[in-house]
Amino acid sequence: MKGTSKRLLLFHFLFSAAALSCTGDGTGPTARTLEERLQAALDEGFAGTEGKGLSVAVLVPGRSMWTGVAGVSHDDVPITPRTAFGAGSITKTFTALTVLRLAEEGYLSLDDSLHSWLPDYPHVDHDITIRQLLNHTSGLSDFVDVPGWIIPLLQEPNRVWGMEEYFLETIREPYFEKGTGWSYSTSGYILLRMIIELASGSTVGAQYREYVIDPLELSDTYVCPYDPLPADWAHGWLDITGDDVYDDFSIIPTTSWCSAVGGAVYTTPTDLTKLGDALMHERTLLDDPSYDEMTDFYYPSGHDEPMVYGYGLGLLWFNSSFVSGEKVWGHAGNAPGYAAGMLYMVDHGVVVSLMDNTEYGEAMIVVDGIFDVVTDYMGSH
Repeated sequence: MKGTSKRLLLFHFLFSAAALSCTGDGTGPTARTLEERLQAALDEGFAGTEGKGLSVAVLVPGRSMWTGVAGVSHDDVPITPRTAFGAGSITKTFTALTVLRLAEEGYLSLDDSLHSWLPDYPHVDHDITIRQLLNHTSGLSDFVDVPGWIIPLLQEPNRVWGMEEYFLETIREPYFEKGTGWSYSTSGYILLRMIIELASGSTVGAQYREYVIDPLELSDTYVCPYDPLPADWAHGWLDITGDDVYDDFSIIPTTSWCSAVGGAVYTTPTDLTKLGDALMHERTLLDDPSYDEMTDFYYPSGHDEPMVYGYGLGLLWFNSSFVSGEKVWGHAGNAPGYAAGMLYMVDHGVVVSLMDNTEYGEAMIVVDGIFDVVTDYMGSH
């Protein structure tokens, strides 16, 4: 599976048949409150994993947002609802939203080619359009497929990379001719962040803040390296030495990683749920034509990302076999030491967000029980 564990989320175990569920104790849907049942699903699911820490938020229409936590950041420091985690590739949704808002305001067009914004680069067809970068039909290679891609970042953790510098360091031959296939490429999103800065005359961090963070009052969302991370951010756990034992990745500065990818979002499930609700349920972040563009899903075939049924512009339609048969939009993410998911249950209008501080998302399996509770509740109301 080409790079999947480093790019999206390890959902191959997330919704397994062996997942624990709080609905198996014979208790009817009205015997406990929704909040009690969600907490039970989190507690029971987390107890069956080797996770370090987990934070979850659920927003059901007409109800207050529920939050639940389990485990620790490190030592005996507990996870709280305001503990920030690395969002990984959910940052792509921030990128796409910002590009679409800049397009609405006339700073760029989705049909602009790279010729309009960037110089010629090796292994890059400069007739690729912004839209093709957004929906991963550009054919560009992905830096996580380069053996040892993370080694330079670990060796010089305080180094400030330019986005162009890291892109040129890791770009390889394209996977296919633009527009003739589909393959997930974070490298393409580095180019999009470069275009955001050129079009706006400002930093990616400032543009995320203007178009996403500030309008939604996402008070616990940070864009690294532009924003200082809070003192109580969750330590990320990663097998750095290859001995199958997790190491505390937070001892390594974030400077190299964040600057290389051009801005990495750190946030909470509460803020992700606010974003998911505003974007996909309330639909307040984009004009209708832009929303239609974002949800114009490309349905790839023959690719090696099994959790992908369709991909829009920075928005993922999950393969239903990975999400309990539900119709789910949103995005998943991995960053060094973190796993995350922002999941919109389309038929129910419910947003579920989860964040875990281990490389392989050890505790993310609890979402199966969370989904069971939500669908049971929605079916009885």
